[in-house]
This record gives sequence, structure tokens and C-alpha cells, in this order.
Amino acid sequence: MRGLSWAQLCGAAVLLLQGQSVLSAISVEVNSKDSLANAGKEIANPMMDFYKKNQTEGIPGKLTDTWYIAGAMFMTLIQYWATSGVDSYNKVVKHDLMFQAGENYDYFSSNYSQWLGNDDQMFWGLATITASETGFPEVSGKPSWTSLARAVFNMQVGRWDMTKCGGGLRWQIWPYQAGYTMKNSISNGGLFELSARLARFTKNDTYAEWAERIWDWTASSPLMELDRWWVGDSTSNDNNCTDPGRNQWTYNYGTYLSGAAFMYNYTNGDEKWLKRVDGLLGSLLATFFPSDYGSNVLSEAACDGIGTCDRNQLGFKGYTAMWLAHTAILVPSTVEKITPKLQGSALAIGKQCSGGSDNLCGQCWGKTTWDGTQGLEVQMAALGGITSNLMLLETKAPQTVDTNPDAAEHHINNTESSSSDPSSLKPIETKDKAGAWILTVMIAAGVIGAVGWLIKTQ
Repeated sequence: MRGLSWAQLCGAAVLLLQGQSVLSAISVEVNSKDSLANAGKEIANPMMDFYKKNQTEGIPGKLTDTWYIAGAMFMTLIQYWATSGVDSYNKVVKHDLMFQAGENYDYFSSNYSQWLGNDDQMFWGLATITASETGFPEVSGKPSWTSLARAVFNMQVGRWDMTKCGGGLRWQIWPYQAGYTMKNSISNGGLFELSARLARFTKNDTYAEWAERIWDWTASSPLMELDRWWVGDSTSNDNNCTDPGRNQWTYNYGTYLSGAAFMYNYTNGDEKWLKRVDGLLGSLLATFFPSDYGSNVLSEAACDGIGTCDRNQLGFKGYTAMWLAHTAILVPSTVEKITPKLQGSALAIGKQCSGGSDNLCGQCWGKTTWDGTQGLEVQMAALGGITSNLMLLETKAPQTVDTNPDAAEHHINNTESSSSDPSSLKPIETKDKAGAWILTVMIAAGVIGAVGWLIKTQ
């Protein structure tokens, strides 16, 4: 047998170094539950390895330099379990999701509350309402998942800020945090979505009234422009909320779209909610499914094509894909628009999740081979993309308390809300604001040099 030429040897080396990603691409058949379930498992397994490696000192649900991402991961795993039947991760999810609820079952543990933002806490609320809607097993002797979601809701609407810009939720909770003077879309959109989902699950109109209130405030602020269904990122209290942040992120659109879809379903097809769903959906599809990738692959347009997404931004597409699937299920007239987009994304994910021997996923689904990014966040986003297609195949509407009575809500006494009725929440009083400033002074005096620890690291 003749020896290989130098060019052939070089070619073989390239295949070994780069081509293995092509050889190990995940097989995805978008109309096969088994195929999608298997693809999800191939993606989730390395994700759980990253999860174990990145737990802070082994604390369940606490990842290094972040907190909310584990909550978002549990939300994704619960939705994946509900549509795939794969329960391999349920034991970990069940224990760690409840563990992080904290001493008052409100996802505002004293271990982290000094640096949390409203968006951090909100993701845990979305994880727990997802548990209720999917019938995820309850934890014996503990509050129901709905009760935990309700506790998050009660705390957050108690922070509704009428002192600036006529309402809205601040990004950060404490005055010493860098984002305290900002109101942003994900905090308000997330609370809007949580309110809408609680309304539909519990059939309690108070949650729906809050959803209406949050939507109306957002639509009157620079965060949303209804004439073109544009959703910005943030606005500043210092300028009386007249300056919109121009960054475009999938999950900002996704939270408002999902919440509007739940409200459409809850109101039995109210035309105003259909108009809002259609408007946001059209804008989302035009903005985040670029023609560069055939117009059928979800992209974090601001960063993933050039590989600059940060740790938070890497996960956004996964949440948005699942929220698109919820929209298709709850608003049937949107199915034909959404289905090819999510199917195209799943096929692209199969190619992108081709890193090494572990099916590592990259950040840009539109690239046909693994782009070299790795970590929990990109695996989570890919799992969300696969799960969204399982949701479309299942076409099963999220449950309500009628079909999942084990998840009935009840009151939890927590650190900020003592009301048993979400319609009679205590207002933020002057003494509370003064107390927050006193806390700021005390911390500044006692922890000089540790400002970096106080500023939230997402």
C-alpha cells in the first residue's frame, strides 16, 4: 500500500482536530418525539456535568458568580421532562429547586438578598409556575410550587415603584446597586409573564389585573413602542424614563409575548390580547430569525453571530424558544408562523451541538459546526430549543389548578409581604426606603473595599 502524501496527512489532521464535530452531530428529526427526546438527553447530560462542576462549594442550585441561571436551568429541565418523559434529572431538580427557595420559601434567601435583582428572583418564580403547569411532583411537607411562585409575585408587586416614571419595577432592589436607578424590560416583562401565568393557573383575577397594569405601564414607557412593536432593554429613572436602551434581546420580547399569549387564553380570546400577540410575534420573528441563516434559525442577533454573547445572553434563546412554543399552543392562529421557525432552529441545534465527544453546543445555532463555545448556558439554550419542538408535538396546554389540584396556592409568610391576599399588598413606606438607605450606609462603613461584591454579578 502506498504511503499517504503530505497533503493527505495534513487533511487527516484537520479532520481529527476539526472534523470530529461534524461526525458527532446530534441526529434531530423534528416530527419524532423519540428523536427529540434523545437529542435533549444528549444535550442535557453535559449540561448537568457543568452544573455539578460549577456549584459554589457544593451548594445545591448555587452556581459560581451567578444565582438565577440555575433557576432558569430547572425551568428548562422541568419543561423538557414534561414533554419528553425523561425523568433522569427530576430528583436533582426537585431537591435543588426547593432548597434554593430559602428560609422563607420566597427565593429571597438572606445568603444572596443583598445583591439580587428583581430579574434574578423572577426566574425562580417562572421555574416554579412551570412546575405547577406541568404537574411536576410536589415536595412532601413543603409549600406547593404555585405557592412559591405566588411568594415571588407578592414580593415583586410590593416593590412596584410609583416614585419615578409613574410605576414600574426597578432592575435592582437596593439603592447601593448599580442598576437601582434603572427600570428594565426583563424585570417588568418577567413579572408580567408570571402574573399572567398565575392568573391562568389559579383563576384568580387579581393576577390578571396586575398583568394588565404592568402591560399598560410598559406600553406607556420607552421600553415598548406599539407603533412598530419594538421592545427596548432599559430606561433610566434619572431622566424620568424618557431614554430607551436600544439593545435588542430575544428574552425581552419573549416574556411579553408569552405573557400576552397566556392572557389571550385566560380571557377566552380577547381581541386586544390577540393583537398584542400578533404584533410582538411579527417583530420577534423579523428581528431574531435573520436571513443569513435562512430566516428559520433563532439568533441572539446582537452578539451570537460574532461570538460576543456574555454568560447571561448565551441562555436567552432557549427561554424564548419555549415561550414561542407556549404561544403556538395557547394562540392556535400563530402555529403556522412559529412551527417552521422552531423546527429550523432544532435542526440547526443538532449540527451546532457537535463539539468533541460530548455533544458540546456553541452559541450560534446558525453556524453548521460547533463554534467552540462551551458551558452550562449554551447547553441550556440548546435544550430549550429542542424542548420547544417537543412542546409543539405534545400540543398540550399548560395545566391549571383544575387539572393539577395538588399545586393549589396558599399563603407563605415572607420577608416583604405579610398579606394573605395578593389584592391587598402593603405599599412601600417611607420608613422602608429610609431603612434601605441606612442599610447602605452601614454596609459602606463596614465593608469598605468590598464594593465589587455588593454590585450584582449576573
